[in-house]
This record gives sequence, C-alpha cells and structure tokens, in this order.
Amino acid sequence: MAVDFDVFVEPLRYPFMVRALLAGLSVGIAGAVIGSFLFVRRWSLLGDAISHAVLPGVAIAYLLSWPYFLGALATALLTAVGIGFVERNTRIKSDAAMGILFIGAFAAGLAVLSRVRSSVDVFHILFGNVLGVSQGDLLLTAAVGAGVVLLVGALFKELQLWAFDPLTAQVSGLPVGFLHYLVLVLLSATIVSALRAVGIVLALAMLVTPPATAYLLTRRFSEMIVLAAAIGALSSVVGLYLSFYLDLASGPAMVLVATAAFVLALLFAPEQGLVARGVQRLRTARQVAEDDLLKALHELSGQGGPVRLAALQADTGLGRSALRRLVRRLRRAGLVELGSGDDVRLLEPGVRRARDLIRSHRLWERYLTDVAGMPWESVHEEAHRLEHVTPPGLAAELATELGDPARDPHGAPIPTATGELPANDDVALDGLGVGQGGLVMRVEDEDPVLLRRLKEAGIVPGAVVIVQRRTGRDLYLQVSDGAADGRQDGAPTCRLRDDEAARVRVRPA
Repeated sequence: MAVDFDVFVEPLRYPFMVRALLAGLSVGIAGAVIGSFLFVRRWSLLGDAISHAVLPGVAIAYLLSWPYFLGALATALLTAVGIGFVERNTRIKSDAAMGILFIGAFAAGLAVLSRVRSSVDVFHILFGNVLGVSQGDLLLTAAVGAGVVLLVGALFKELQLWAFDPLTAQVSGLPVGFLHYLVLVLLSATIVSALRAVGIVLALAMLVTPPATAYLLTRRFSEMIVLAAAIGALSSVVGLYLSFYLDLASGPAMVLVATAAFVLALLFAPEQGLVARGVQRLRTARQVAEDDLLKALHELSGQGGPVRLAALQADTGLGRSALRRLVRRLRRAGLVELGSGDDVRLLEPGVRRARDLIRSHRLWERYLTDVAGMPWESVHEEAHRLEHVTPPGLAAELATELGDPARDPHGAPIPTATGELPANDDVALDGLGVGQGGLVMRVEDEDPVLLRRLKEAGIVPGAVVIVQRRTGRDLYLQVSDGAADGRQDGAPTCRLRDDEAARVRVRPA
C-alpha cells in the first residue's frame, strides 16, 4: 500500500506549524522526563499545584507588560517553597498544603485577571495556543527542554536514589536538599515553558500521563523515562497533526492523544494491562482448579483405584460439565485416564503432581504454625493459596528449615521429596464403640470452627480419647494428653456429634 507522504509534509509548509511541532516536542519530552520523578515520588499533585500557581505571576506580568515567563517562574518557585515550608513546619500534610496554596494562588490570579479588559490572551494562558508560538517562545521552550534533559542525564544516579530512597541518599552524603529544590526548579521551568503549548489547565497532563503510561509498560526506571519521553513526543506530534486536519484546538488534541496512549497501555500492556492480568487470572484459576481436582482424586482413590465421576462431583462441588472439562484437560496433560465406565483414574504423573501439592500444602501449614505463629485453625486457607505458587526448590528449602517434619500441625503425613506417602492405619473416631479408646493421629483441617473446638477440648494429635457413651448422634469422650494410658482420673470430657467425630482419625488402642 502506497504511503501518501504529502499528509506528513503538507502541514510543514507553514512556518507556524514547524514552530508548533518543535515546541510540542520540547514540551512533550521535558514534561515526561521531569514528570517521571514526580510520579515515582508520588508528587503528581505538586505538578498540578504549580501549574495553577503560575497564574498570578502570568497575570501580573501581563498587566505590567513584562515577559510572562519571569512572573510565572517566580510564583511557581514561591508556591513550591511555600508548600515545603508548610509541610515541614506545621502538622498539615503535603496534600493539604498543595491544595490550599494552589487554590489560593489560582484565585489570586483570577482576581488579578478580572481587572484585565481583554480576555483573549487569558484564554490562551489557560488553554494554550501552540500554533501561536513565536520564535522567542520556541527558543525559550527548547532551551528549557534541553536544560531539563541534560541536567537529569548528568545527575541521573543521584536523582534516582533521591527519588526512590531519600533516607539512603542522605546517609550516602548526597545533598538531598539541593536535589529537592533542583527538581522543583526544573518542574517550575518545564510548566512555564509548556504554557504556550498546552496552557495552565492541560500542562499537568503532559507531566503525568506519559510517565503513567510508561510505568505500565516497563519495570525499570531508566527505561520508563525513555519510554515516557517517546510517548510525550509522539503525543505532541500526532496531536498537532490531528488538530491541523480535523480543525481541533491543538493543546487539547495533544493531551487527548497522550490520554489515548494511556488507555491503550492500561488495556493491552504485556504484564500490567487489564487484558493481560485478566488472562493471567483465568490461567491461575484454571491451574488451581486442576490442582484441586488432582488432590481430590488422590484423596478419594486411596491406593490409586478408579473414582466415579459422581463421587468426584460430590466431593468438589463442581458442576457436571465443568468437571468433565477439567478431566479432559488433565487427560490431555497425561495426568489421568478415563475408564470404560463413568470413572477416572490417576496416572503416575498425576499421583506425583498431587503429592507434590500435598507436600507443599502441609509444609506451609507447618511453617505458618511453627514459625509464623498462626493458630492451627487459620492456616489451611493460606497454605492452599501458597501451594499453587510454590516451586519445588522452595518446598525443599521449607522442609530443610523445618527439620524435615513427618506430619503437619493437624497430624496428616507429609509426602517425602520423592513422593512417598506412608499408608494410614487410622480409623474415624465415630467408628469406635463405647469403652474403646484410641490415639488421635490427625484431624481434618478445613473447618476452622471445629478445629478451634477440638483444640479447646484437647483433641489434638497425640491425645488419647475414650468413648464413654453415645446418646443419639452424640459421642461423650474422655480426653487425656496421652502421657498415661488414657484412663486418668479426672480427665476432662467433651461431646462431639458423630459427623464431627468422623473428621478425627485415631489409632485404636
């Protein structure tokens, strides 16, 4: 497809468009560079404050027929210093100080401008007129832009450390006070130079939007500044061409292009975009569902026998179609096989994957109770979240840190690193007869309310319980700590429903 270069060349036949293009590039690049430091310091509101605070300086310079740059720069610096003074010498926080001073300065500017007979130039001050940039304005804007880029390039390491960690910068002997005010001066000069192009109201967009867009595209600060400068420059050029062909106001067109770039990055950035994050969440949810199904199959299959889909559906609570989709995916991954009937069987890779998950889960439960100090009834959900994102190397480090424990805090055996799992010889507590006793081996870990009750009753791994009597669905138990034979005089008793007792596994005496 042939490219019509006249589209690009035609606007440049006009000298005012060439000046506007160069001014837009200067503003876009300088604003993005200094705006990147504001963004990482969370000072974006400071840019807003200073952009509004230049209004009284511009108004006074306008009334006295002075160069507006001098008046704007003076009030911008005074406002920046005033915000720092209020923040450091009063209990007022920086956001409140910025809001108070920039509203006050803006109101003062409007009050002064109300005395001006003509409002044409005031409109240009507020909203910019890049097409009216004079040769002198262009030289000023270019000089400010070049100065900002050169100073930031020369002091990049120092400014980067100051922006991310001011305390370390101070301990390292850097003049943090000088860097603080240097950034304020560069910011004020950049805003004032941008007045002609985009005006006071829209200057903040050129400081914030390109850095925010670049932040979504990269994690490295140096790359973020380069990307922000490129986005700022591109926004200025594209906005200017759109304003030429669509007969739009040039300043708003430049800002709208920058905003469109931000929206595109917000949606489609490779890692931070909403689409990419949504896809990743779906993948994670699918992986968690597959992992949970493998664990359920391992639990229900005992020694590896087939499991009916109906039993699997009842255990997991999944719908029939969702369950079949998961099973088909596990079969394609070579983890399960479907039998001739309506059943499914774990293959060896599936068994290994399930035991790796179980090992990770139980090690995390051990870690959370023994090291983090969490109560045993609160660790299951957290361990379930962590098991899906734990690489094998981290599980090995956890085991070493914990001394290779054989059981989790609820008494369940922990598979070895090679996937071996000792056979259980325990039975459910509700299966014991009256007068029978047993050693508590493990309890199910998914019901925090029941776990709290069991702990209060002393029914924990290592305890000895004896069924004293049954009444309806209730079991009355004598509980001891297992130091003797479980028939200690005065040992406390407790009552459990049979469905609760079924979740306690004991080794019969």
